[in-house]
Amino acid sequence: MAQQRRKNERVLVVLRAVGMAIITAAALTAMHARPVSLPLAVAAVVGGIALASTELAVLVAVMAFSVPVIAVQPVLGFALLIILVASVRFLGAQGGRGFLILGISLLGAFIGPVWAGLALAGYLLGAGEGALVAVVACLLVEATGVGLGRTMIGATWTGGPAHAIIDFTKMPATLLSSQWVANAFTSLDAKSVSKTLDSVTKLSHPLALFLQPWAWAFGAATAGLLQDVARKKRSLMLSIVAVSAGVLVGGLGSAAVSMALGMPVIWQWVATSIASSLVLVIIFAAVWERLFPRVKVVSKAPRRMTMATEDADVDELLRLIATAEDQLATNHTSQRTVMITDMKSFSRMTEEDGSVASAKAIQRHRDLLLPVIQRYNGAGKSTGGDGLVAAFESSADALMAAADMQRTLGAHNTAHSDDREIFVRIGMAYGEVVMDKGGRPFIGTGLNLAARVMNLADGGQVFATSDVASAAANAGVTPTSFGEFELKNIAKPVEIVEILWEPDQRPHDPRVAGAPVLDDDA
Repeated sequence: MAQQRRKNERVLVVLRAVGMAIITAAALTAMHARPVSLPLAVAAVVGGIALASTELAVLVAVMAFSVPVIAVQPVLGFALLIILVASVRFLGAQGGRGFLILGISLLGAFIGPVWAGLALAGYLLGAGEGALVAVVACLLVEATGVGLGRTMIGATWTGGPAHAIIDFTKMPATLLSSQWVANAFTSLDAKSVSKTLDSVTKLSHPLALFLQPWAWAFGAATAGLLQDVARKKRSLMLSIVAVSAGVLVGGLGSAAVSMALGMPVIWQWVATSIASSLVLVIIFAAVWERLFPRVKVVSKAPRRMTMATEDADVDELLRLIATAEDQLATNHTSQRTVMITDMKSFSRMTEEDGSVASAKAIQRHRDLLLPVIQRYNGAGKSTGGDGLVAAFESSADALMAAADMQRTLGAHNTAHSDDREIFVRIGMAYGEVVMDKGGRPFIGTGLNLAARVMNLADGGQVFATSDVASAAANAGVTPTSFGEFELKNIAKPVEIVEILWEPDQRPHDPRVAGAPVLDDDA
């Protein structure tokens, strides 16, 4: 079987994070966010988060963008916050491409290559989704012009009122003070809302603001359709033609809208914007096709099994075991803190949501949690189903990882309130395990004990044996012992400790009334 993936994916992840950081810093700087170090600090946070979770980075960025607007124009600021937070899934999809394209379009409107964003939207996202993102990008540029009271931003018609609705020169001395927050809320009254709405309605040539996004959409769709042909023929030249056509259709289409409505067209600006956009998208397409092409990753097809081949495999395995026992004990067997997790109510999720949605939930939970395990020096992998297994040299690292995993899922559930929530239960124990070449647990008494401990927990809980929990003070978590338990296939009683990973979290003894049902689908 063959799967497709991008060449140099790790480099692409870093470049994406850098791009998101640059857009964040530029936007906050343009809005005069103070102190002057604040834009760089927020950009660094956004870029760092983007290395692990694009959607979470987008959420932080859009919330940061709303703060300066709220400070100077609370009515529009809170409206912007609601709209942006509701659009996080849209902006963060496919590695945050929507966020990056909107950022490129808005920055391009001010510095020149405004139509590069719409061409890249079609090139990267396809004709349909690219056209939608291009429309949103055009509306964002138009809304920015309206807010700033500008009839044009570069070569883009925005039709803003005579006076700016949002005046960033009135930014508070620092956004790190709570005083501006109080001022923002006290200024929210019917009069301010009415005044803001009245300013918004005083637009010049509103029909242009309606037709211009269609020109952008056609440009993106053109780039997307031509790129489909280029992709099938694997032609760099056709890819360059695709993005160039997108720029020309979008730019000349916007100019045609202005001419049709009898509006002035400054052809020098149009020509400059088209030229700079062409340079940018041609360089981007050339670099993208050369450095990040799709490559096929071929996995070996499973061998057809017969009785003879099965017997041969067993004989070979027995010989390997007989000759490699010493090497296994020396190189692959060790004492480790072992963690095993399981998604709550996965069978019910599969029944109610279907196999495809459940598979997406499994992949999302792996994408969220495996980086956390790595961040705390653990080696983890999927159990092949809805769980993960990991090994740590330090019990403190294992405890911190478990707490961070639960917090990460909590943040994800909050940010995606319309989706089914993802909860996992976590069990940890210390013992002997056999590890694979990547240092991940394969079999062993430590793994068996961790699985039994996990079966006592409910979704959102972290249970550990007492020897693992003894490192709780170093991990910054709170242990609560439930005493000794008789566990299935474990010779001696084991002291079970719940790890409380939030300050206000209350322990829940699984033996008391109302405790969770202790089965594989708790």
